Amino acid sequence: MPPEKTPSTRSEREKSGKALRDSDLASEHQADVNRDAERVEADKAKLQSRSDSDASRDLGRADLGRSGAKRQAEGDERLRVERQTSDQAIKGERLRTDAATEMGRTHHQASAKSSAELLSQEQDRHQETMAALTTREEFLAIVSHDLRNPLNNISMAAQDLLEGPPEDLKELASSINRSTGEMLRLIEDLLDVERIAAGKLTLHIEEHDVREIIKQAVEQQQGAAAAKGITLEADPQDVSGFVLCDRNRAMQVLSNLIGNAIKFTPAKGQICVSCQRTGVKGGEVQISVSDTGEGIAPEKINTIFERFSQLHNQDRRGIGLGLYIAKMMVEEHPGRLWVESKLGEGSTFHFTLPLRSTDP
Repeated sequence: MPPEKTPSTRSEREKSGKALRDSDLASEHQADVNRDAERVEADKAKLQSRSDSDASRDLGRADLGRSGAKRQAEGDERLRVERQTSDQAIKGERLRTDAATEMGRTHHQASAKSSAELLSQEQDRHQETMAALTTREEFLAIVSHDLRNPLNNISMAAQDLLEGPPEDLKELASSINRSTGEMLRLIEDLLDVERIAAGKLTLHIEEHDVREIIKQAVEQQQGAAAAKGITLEADPQDVSGFVLCDRNRAMQVLSNLIGNAIKFTPAKGQICVSCQRTGVKGGEVQISVSDTGEGIAPEKINTIFERFSQLHNQDRRGIGLGLYIAKMMVEEHPGRLWVESKLGEGSTFHFTLPLRSTDP
């Protein structure tokens, strides 16, 4: 039977075990502290190494960045210069191309314009030629018609004389005289047209009393007016002075206007010839011929003074030269000729002549 352990022995063993355990714990703790210190130092070393490496890399990168930036800047400068040179070359070529294109366009336009002008001139000449041919045909037709009638009258009167003594010799002589006068007036009108066209219309300007010109023209037309039952009168105002004109041409113009008024005024109508001072400071005399005839259509107002113009297309009461000649003669003095008219109420033709006043 083993010996029984005493309480003191057991207590010592317990104390010895406890001390051993405390020593082991201290050793382990110290080891842990050492390991932690080593780890801290290792970590510091690693961090320092990493920091040094990062700094070195950053420095290298910085150096590399500066070098790359410089190279990039140099490359950009070369590229800029190259682009600028290329742009200038392209711009110069473009300017040369534009200049050549514009020159070609200008030449083409000038050529086209010249061609168009030539074509237009050719067309104008063609139209003028056609108009001249048409006018010539109309002219020949009108002249032949207007000459044929008085010639026929003269021929018949001559035949009557050949067949024997006529019953009324005076009437026959009057017919011959009227027909001859118509032919002479027509021939004179044609000659005047040629003189005007050639610029050879000659005027003999002198001082004349306008009232005497009006009085004589009215007296010459009284017979024709009375034959149609038309009242023809003169109403010149007291114009103190003398007109500067070619008396024969002024008489021709006034007689022409009165004759037209008689031609287009119905029986029991009235015609009045008047005059008055007009113009700046009364330096002109305006002579007017008013009638109570049929009037003139508005669309005819601007054409009645043209050559061969007629109020009606089939109107054969004249060759259509009287108003044209009158207008040209008045303008040569110089003066103006125009008309005011209203359909159904009559017309008034006005023309002016320069006036030399007798006042000081």
